[in-house]
Amino acid sequence: MASHDPERDTDEECEDDGEALEWTPPPVNCMRQRASVSAEAFGEWNKRGDFVAPVYPKSDEQIAELMNTLRNSFLFHSLEPKDLQVVTMAMKGPHVLEPGHRIINEGDSGDHLYVVTDGAMDCAKVLGEPAVEIVVKTCVKGDLFGELALLYNCPRAASVICRDLSVLWELDRGSFTNIVMESVQRKRATCGEVLRRVPLFAGLTPTALESIIDALKVMNFPAGTVIIQQGDLGDVFFFIYEGEAVASRATPENPEPSQFLHQAGDYFGELALLRNEPRAASVTSTTDVKLFMMDSATFKRLMGPAEGFLQQQVARYS
Repeated sequence: MASHDPERDTDEECEDDGEALEWTPPPVNCMRQRASVSAEAFGEWNKRGDFVAPVYPKSDEQIAELMNTLRNSFLFHSLEPKDLQVVTMAMKGPHVLEPGHRIINEGDSGDHLYVVTDGAMDCAKVLGEPAVEIVVKTCVKGDLFGELALLYNCPRAASVICRDLSVLWELDRGSFTNIVMESVQRKRATCGEVLRRVPLFAGLTPTALESIIDALKVMNFPAGTVIIQQGDLGDVFFFIYEGEAVASRATPENPEPSQFLHQAGDYFGELALLRNEPRAASVTSTTDVKLFMMDSATFKRLMGPAEGFLQQQVARYS
């Protein structure tokens, strides 16, 4: 049977995993503007068919590097291949920045997101009393930054300053709104309809649920795939969207594995994240399955309101 290593698929978004930044979910004053994000993309004056994305020449190596980076981002992961190609070609660059160059100021409006292909960029926030600008995160090769201002139509959450000689590519708001946001809205509608019927997510606010949906990656596995292996380190949480999988667990006292069936609407992998322990069971797909995946950092940040429910449900594995 095929074996899958979910660690290779975890997000490494610059803005996505820094708890000190508190960038997701966005603040309340941003959430009131969220409707305007989708409104930018569609209307009588700006229909989907009217938009033509810019095209900037790139070498084959540059195209491959940018596409690989975008595929690993939760925002771009669900794009169709042709749309991912359009987004890649719409990225402008390369921009070579000298150390000390400030490309984003905290509190400003944002019209671009950026991909780092070389160097290092410091993300800094004004914190404390008296107020001091403090570096809270460093973006390196393969990281994105600036996407949340476009996604939620919020002011920039931090300043970004070039630490070393760096190379960036930028994507404009128009391309993001017309191509990426359509995919985001489709994902929210499709996933939200299913997740609202699942007890794990039933108590979450619409805003919290959308933040979780935005962070989910979609993964497909054929029947017979070992998705997680008992005893391995675990840093990914899974939710079954379609199909079935079976969890099997063997112990020294009971070498014959006990089994637990997971169906659409079920989840697994949370024990390793809640307890910081190795995987307690192996999970193998018994049919073709479509899964939603969330990495550990995102799970701990976004699933806080549901942690009590998850702890209460641990007994289901007994």
